[in-house]
Amino acid sequence: MRYGIFSDIHGNWEALQEALRFYEKEGITDYICLGDIVGYGANPKECLDQVRALNAICVAGNHDWAVSGRLNFSLFHPAAQEAVL
Repeated sequence: MRYGIFSDIHGNWEALQEALRFYEKEGITDYICLGDIVGYGANPKECLDQVRALNAICVAGNHDWAVSGRLNFSLFHPAAQEAVL
């Protein structure tokens, strides 16, 4: 069993795909996501769907908590606040 560990995708579908191509070449079989799947990038839904499809073990990041309504994001940087909204 080989783990691919990633974090801070922030809705960047293209970067996630590139990381997964690298992991595939390395024979990775299982995944761990250390949070912040959403935020900033243009494709949060696609990134969420992909991480779910990987059956990855996930830890929520602060952006993930914010979009789920479980974290007050009023102290986030203005660009991060806009991404959450």
